[in-house]
Amino acid sequence: MNKNSKAYSYAMLFILMLGTAILYYSNMIYAVRANPAQAGELIAFFGVSPESLGALIPMISTIAGIPSAIFSIIVGNILDRRGVKMFVGAAMILTVACMAARIFIQSYAGQVALTTLIGTFLLPIIIIGPKMIGSLFEPKDIPFAMGCYGAAGGMGTTLAFFTGPMYSTLPAGLTGITVIGAVVMLAWFIVCRNDGGGSEGPDPEIPKGAFSKVLKSSVMWKTMICGGCAVGASLIMNSNLQMAFGEKGFDASVLGTCMNVALIAGGILSGMVLGKIGKFNVPYLFICIVGGALFVLGWLVEPGPLTYVIFILAGLIVSASVGVNFTRIPLLHMTGQFGIEMTGAASGMLQTALGVFQFVLPTIVGAAFADYTMKFIMALVFLTIAGVLGLTIPELGIRGKLAQQNMPPQP
Repeated sequence: MNKNSKAYSYAMLFILMLGTAILYYSNMIYAVRANPAQAGELIAFFGVSPESLGALIPMISTIAGIPSAIFSIIVGNILDRRGVKMFVGAAMILTVACMAARIFIQSYAGQVALTTLIGTFLLPIIIIGPKMIGSLFEPKDIPFAMGCYGAAGGMGTTLAFFTGPMYSTLPAGLTGITVIGAVVMLAWFIVCRNDGGGSEGPDPEIPKGAFSKVLKSSVMWKTMICGGCAVGASLIMNSNLQMAFGEKGFDASVLGTCMNVALIAGGILSGMVLGKIGKFNVPYLFICIVGGALFVLGWLVEPGPLTYVIFILAGLIVSASVGVNFTRIPLLHMTGQFGIEMTGAASGMLQTALGVFQFVLPTIVGAAFADYTMKFIMALVFLTIAGVLGLTIPELGIRGKLAQQNMPPQP
């Protein structure tokens, strides 16, 4: 494939999406099999008591997010300074090895340790995503590409819900994950060029003090807070959905699946819409406030067909609340606060924020409020903070002032 061709760009986008999706699939395989019919196998496989399973499943399903909070900045900085193909490729080899080991380790502690390592070794392919997309695609195409990339996590979660319970045993499911991981690894080595990106010539040399500029960048920190508040709000809603509606005597499992499908579709559609609009900030305010308000409304109405309509609409709208911040990452250099060569470090900082906020915000809200209405309202509050703070970030869309000053005219 020609490195600058659209075929190469979209092939790499698909591989990057799979790299993110496999993490969510890997994390959720335990939770989707914790149903009454299959929970017995988990108890035996983990070697735990039935009473403890309810507390242990959430931990193993989210433990892979801890490496993101700790190592993302370091990994992002390394990706800016080292060859992309071999560093990511080596990490993928270690990922597949850990996935294969999980098939044979029948203990909860062993599964937690290996799942944590999988989350660690998948960081390079996840963090390099925004940087590669920024170099592979024309500015006018970045919002759509980022919309697809942002939907990858939802794809992994939705596929886990659909296919996870179908495996005959948990080891069979872990084997399926290993096979997918191996396919992603092979595709990376076969398709990816040595520098990974689509720019001509070698990557710019990293000047002294470049990383400190990223750490001091106000637009970077604002983007981190926006993304963190958005992902925290999403997890507040997702983690409470089943239990909240359960108190109303309503099974929300199908509702949750419909909402996640809407989030995937909305992530892709929002990328297309934002690309046409050419601006991010005002649409982002609408996405956060209107989408969050619809979730609260969907909770307040009497459970029934209208609930599905409202939650699907909310999912379609709020889907870009996290993704817009990924879209901003390869464009932040236009503000002049740091150079384009530090995009990997910037992506790592955003991943760090997501890892911290996705644990801290749901934990704080869960401890502070027992009432589910207040939990949904707090999710709206955090989305509102993200939307309003986003207005203070310089407009980075293709029709914004900075794009006109920094980008060549588009054909």
